[in-house]
Amino acid sequence: MNPLLKPRNVCILLVLVVTAVIFTATRSPKTTCPHGGELVLVQGGEFEMGDLFDEGLKNEKPVHKVVLSDFYLSKHETTVAQFKAFVAETGYVTRAERLDSREEQQARYAKLLEKARARQQDEEFMTLYKEFLDSGGCHYWASEAGGFDFSVDCNWQTPLIEQTDDDPVMCMAWVDAASYCNWLSEKDGLPPAYDVDTGELLDKHGKPTLDTKDVKGYRLPTEAEWEYAARERGEKIRFGNGRDVATAYEMNFNAASADVDYSMVGPNRGRTAPVGSFDPNGLGIFDMSGNAWEWCSDCYCPYEDADQSDPYCSTGKYRVLRGGRWGGSAQEARVSARAPYEAVNRCNNTGFRIARTLYFK
Repeated sequence: MNPLLKPRNVCILLVLVVTAVIFTATRSPKTTCPHGGELVLVQGGEFEMGDLFDEGLKNEKPVHKVVLSDFYLSKHETTVAQFKAFVAETGYVTRAERLDSREEQQARYAKLLEKARARQQDEEFMTLYKEFLDSGGCHYWASEAGGFDFSVDCNWQTPLIEQTDDDPVMCMAWVDAASYCNWLSEKDGLPPAYDVDTGELLDKHGKPTLDTKDVKGYRLPTEAEWEYAARERGEKIRFGNGRDVATAYEMNFNAASADVDYSMVGPNRGRTAPVGSFDPNGLGIFDMSGNAWEWCSDCYCPYEDADQSDPYCSTGKYRVLRGGRWGGSAQEARVSARAPYEAVNRCNNTGFRIARTLYFK
């Protein structure tokens, strides 16, 4: 008889198997969020974060060492259909839809634009700017003009580009994305990850924390997690699809012109594409470069030389956008490129994807 099949050994094996199953069930979140789509397990590790190609902006340096714990990241950007289900159940109104007065908001924007062109960013400008962001409407990318404009009629339901339910939801402010994450947590019987009013990350007891391992609910990825996953666990890769050259046939960006040697001229779609339209990267994650700018959880902070472990920046008036966009260039779509953006700001290029801590305390 095989010694492993002796009654005593069979009992030991059964105990070990049951113990492993129980441990996995209690320690590991689901790989599918019932209302938020499929999640990919990203095994943690050490990597060099920042501009490894020495071709980006100053805010992508210095390159510094980061160690990350395991985490889950959504396979796709959050779609119109997924956000629509959230709104249908909760009646949530996004920042772009919170119009105080159409006439007043258009007048604020016109005055802001006039002062901005004259570079008069004085106290009156900042007051107008805050009122502008607190009211409704959304910036939109005017491809023919090569820049952003603004409309009170632009929001996730009418983003001024053609979209299907399978496209990434647009016109998202950070607070909209955080609110969606909290809804997903509630649907799955988990504590919320955010105090949306203060922007603070919350632990499983509802207390503010800077440690993502304390967070049990669904959240946005940290900036370090985002870059690590886009680079296939820290590989030296220029784009989030695993490529070093950008082409319109492999990612969604404005390829109409190219002034860098890592971008090929091609069509400009002038809109988002349904999620998963292009090949994923080596981790099986789609659209990490192009399609939609993606909000990160933490605030925008300058990089430092010091080594870091599961970093989370909690200070500053800006959050971070990553990954490039359908209306942007290949330079914006590089995995090290980072853009500061106010948490209540929005445009028809801003979306998000969800994340979750694997081992929470």
